[in-house]
Formats: sequence, structure tokens, C-alpha cells
Amino acid sequence: MTSGTSWATLFFAPGRAGETYRGIGKYDLNLEGLPVFADTVGPHGSATSDSERTMVTAATKQVLAIIISFGGAEGLDRWAQRMSALLTQHAAGQDVEFN
Repeated sequence: MTSGTSWATLFFAPGRAGETYRGIGKYDLNLEGLPVFADTVGPHGSATSDSERTMVTAATKQVLAIIISFGGAEGLDRWAQRMSALLTQHAAGQDVEFN
């Protein structure tokens, strides 16, 4: 988890007028009207791009990953297992839990 980010205060809402964040390896994204994840600091993720503020770095100790399904719950277990395998293989992931 990036410093200054609290999972306890995470919410999902439409971006407000004037809200932006710098996408990972991208430019400032206009978030107005887009469904975004936010915390008390501000918006930090969407279905299309996450922010530099919450990206995984060598200093990352915890990860909250959200799988967005536009087709319902069918198949989500398979994708959660795939995400777990990728985190373990490429990011030394340990103690992966699903909720």
C-alpha cells in the first residue's frame, strides 16, 4: 500500500468536474464522469488506468487488487487465481487473500 492510502476509506464513485490524476506512464487523465476508485486523498484508479500515486514500486509492501467484471461474477474465481499466480511469480507475492 502506498503511503497515504487507506483501504478502510476506499470508495467507488463518478469522477467530479476538474478531477484528474497522472496515469501510470501516461498523462493527466480527465476523470469527470468516469467511475473511479478514491480514498481520502482523492481519486487513484479506474477501469482504464491507475494513478502514479498508488502504483506498485520496489517499496510496496501490500497490494489491494480489484478485479472489475462487466459480465457478472462468472469466472471471477479463475481470474483471482490467475492474479495470485502472477503476483507470486513476478512480484514475490505472499499470503494472497481473496474477499
